[in-house]
Amino acid sequence: MDLFEELKERHGFEAGAGFVKTALPGVRFFWSTETVARAPLIYNAGLVLILQGNKIGYLGGRVFHYNPDHYLVLSVPLPFDCETHATPDDPMLGLFVDIERADLIAFLKLMELDGPVSRTATSLGVAPAELHGDMRDAVHRLMRTLCSDAASQALGAGILREILFHAIEGPHGPSLRALAQGDTHHSRVSQSIITIRENYAAPLKVEVLARDAGMSVPVFHRAFKAITGTSPLQYLKATRLGRAKGLILADGLPANEAARRVGYDNPSHFSREFKKHFGLSPRDARSAGYMPIDI
Repeated sequence: MDLFEELKERHGFEAGAGFVKTALPGVRFFWSTETVARAPLIYNAGLVLILQGNKIGYLGGRVFHYNPDHYLVLSVPLPFDCETHATPDDPMLGLFVDIERADLIAFLKLMELDGPVSRTATSLGVAPAELHGDMRDAVHRLMRTLCSDAASQALGAGILREILFHAIEGPHGPSLRALAQGDTHHSRVSQSIITIRENYAAPLKVEVLARDAGMSVPVFHRAFKAITGTSPLQYLKATRLGRAKGLILADGLPANEAARRVGYDNPSHFSREFKKHFGLSPRDARSAGYMPIDI
């Protein structure tokens, strides 16, 4: 039995695409048995590890491939376009590992990796990195561990720390360290993103976000776009539409009610924005079985 079939039997993967929690908190499998055309989604901050298959991301004119040889580092939650290449005979299988800022701070202090970083330096909050030998070995051991709840509980946390260590020591470690520092543009924009994601249904003003981040509006705009690839208001729109998609497709809410819950007063305006963003109207998305697999 190959790895996908073993994990499929253990975790109940179904045909199509989806994700499922594992016995380790903050670690999820995601998979697809079919090619999925380019479409918007939202990733949380974390590491994306592709075990088999291939995914391509698009953000702000940038294209990044993540596959068994390249993992993805997300230092902040980001909306971007993604496509998946897979077939029933060659499915895509991946792991998503959450990165929580508080856990990252504690880990860096424990490992004495919390040295000074540039306060004003910014870099895009998503980037691929080569999966080198030591990290590849740790990822494969984690996969095998996740085939057993007992092994997951006994060994999983240690292997996760090993994987995080390699990511921090990798080419995009500086952005993770900047996230953990309290007085960097990266960490301040991260806090602004948390504000947006927790209050997306409310009216939000960029001036208030900038003030709370301790920046002027122009500096905040530049830092936010450098890290997220988009403006604060476009980020808010993507967050609202992503949440609405989940309410419609996962929770079965009518489009009008979903629109109201995410902050749209005009249902017609919401439908236009939804179709522009996802390429399908809310009704067509539901009838097409358009799955909300944002993670």
